[in-house]
Amino acid sequence: MNRHVITVFAFIAVLTIILAGPLMSYAQQADARLQQQGEASQYFPETGHAAVGYFLNVWQNTPNATFVLGYPTSQPFTEESFTKPGEFYRVQYFQRAVLEEIPEFFGVEDNRYFVQGRLLGSQLAAGREQEPSFQPVADPGDGTWFENTQHTLRDDPAPFRTFWLNNGGLDTFGYPISEPLQEVNQADNNTYWVQYFERQRMEWHPEEPDPTYQVQLGLLGNELRDANHADNMAFDPLPPPVAQDPNAPTSDGTRPAPFIYGYNAHLFGAEQPWQDRQRVLQLSKDSGVYWIRQQVGWEYLQPSPSEIRWKELDHVVDDTHNAGVNMLISVVRAPSWATPDGDNGMPSAEHIPAFANLMGEMAARYRGKIQAYQIWNEQNLAHENGGEVASADHYVNMMAAAYDAIKAADPDAIVVSGGPSSTETNKPDVAISDVTFMRQMLSNPNFRTDFIGVHPGGQYNPPDTMWPDEPGPGPHWRESREFYFRRVEDIRQVMVETGWGDRQIWLTEFGWATTNNTPGYEYGNSTSFETQAEWIARAFEKGRYEYTPWMAAMFLWNLNFAVPWEQFEGNPLHEQASFGVLNGDWSPRPAWYAISNIPKE
Repeated sequence: MNRHVITVFAFIAVLTIILAGPLMSYAQQADARLQQQGEASQYFPETGHAAVGYFLNVWQNTPNATFVLGYPTSQPFTEESFTKPGEFYRVQYFQRAVLEEIPEFFGVEDNRYFVQGRLLGSQLAAGREQEPSFQPVADPGDGTWFENTQHTLRDDPAPFRTFWLNNGGLDTFGYPISEPLQEVNQADNNTYWVQYFERQRMEWHPEEPDPTYQVQLGLLGNELRDANHADNMAFDPLPPPVAQDPNAPTSDGTRPAPFIYGYNAHLFGAEQPWQDRQRVLQLSKDSGVYWIRQQVGWEYLQPSPSEIRWKELDHVVDDTHNAGVNMLISVVRAPSWATPDGDNGMPSAEHIPAFANLMGEMAARYRGKIQAYQIWNEQNLAHENGGEVASADHYVNMMAAAYDAIKAADPDAIVVSGGPSSTETNKPDVAISDVTFMRQMLSNPNFRTDFIGVHPGGQYNPPDTMWPDEPGPGPHWRESREFYFRRVEDIRQVMVETGWGDRQIWLTEFGWATTNNTPGYEYGNSTSFETQAEWIARAFEKGRYEYTPWMAAMFLWNLNFAVPWEQFEGNPLHEQASFGVLNGDWSPRPAWYAISNIPKE
């Protein structure tokens, strides 16, 4: 039941801003455009600009991004293409690069090539083709020559080749288009050895005491901006996002109660106008729920092996802790550098130590603020592992390494195994049965956990029904046990049979969809808000009283996903919104009131 809010481009919002041009500065228009589209963004006070949407994705996935791309220096705007004159693409300028969206690559190979770096080196070197250093050279036969551009790339007189190989190579810099030469640097008027590439210019700064900074990349984005955009207000700095109130009451940091009621919530995106984290937390508490499960993408925390970006998670954790709410963090989606195929699934075996290190650092950093960690999510689904289900043994190896690292950093932290998704499908490129996968996990002698995560079904079946003895109303989504809340009983039986009957279960996702327009979730169209409320309340009752003592926690999917889907995605009927207990305008649905009325002693 893993659902992530996915931003989309809103043409109407752009058109509205264009029509409103005379009434707002470009900076105001850009800020409004970001708010209306709901694009993900990260603000950089160093330049007063935010990297947004797919531009931000590229920045986050570029090794040493501040060194290779620099900080953003503009808001996105439309500009004529260098390589395809007459065509206009959406671009965003950075200090050292210009990124552009290529429309024909949208939706192809997971948008891998949708945003590309412009050929700034070629653009700035245009007209210099007759200079000796830009003339083609013969192949010296030593492996340093590129046939495509007929130039060499060596470590003499500067280690440009090593830098090229270690920082992205062809994808980042393109081919060399010159031999090394000396020229005056625009930024400081000093003379340096340089070499031009299709997308960049490398500079040799031997005066730098730190060897890390002796090869630097030219500020080509700035140079192009200065040459062509003196009056373009897209480069006007924007004010920083409004900071969260730090004066909220503090938490007592107590351990969990015997039975936990929780929500899955969306707490990220504080820079987005739709987000109000304090309101989310207060609505949770007002319903008597003091636990939140939040998913966190490893790919965003650690886009390169040498850098962990804690900033936004710091704010999420601090705000939640200060509100007196406990947290279950589920870390998912490895960065591409840690996976065998570059997709964002589980880490490859050689990168499991990197994942364990991340979890250990997280547990140390948030000791006393994050109460529990769940290792991955629905690991029996192919889309959680780059298109192919990883083996249960691979998952257990990752789980064990993370468990040990967390416990070493915070012995009081709770560790929960990932909850397999309820399914009877057995196709490695789609899914493996949750019962089968769970049995394989628990049969591995290396498996270790404090609680066992489970994700039962629901579809259009009340919580007391079960196939085949007490089937749901049908006619669809009834003739398999995967479609039922009571699927958890099958998992419990596997636990007993494999010797794990002394462990308790945490249901970390369960719920019922209502009317929606998402293919594959049609079962929700038969469930009213009132019926949803009744079934959720009954499920909590069943878990708390009928499944005791082996049921310890239940986290409902979900609290507030309808808010971004209605306010900025423009689709209040998306399936994620349909599972929620709040409407898109923040008003409670019947399920929220039903949860509020559940005795929680």
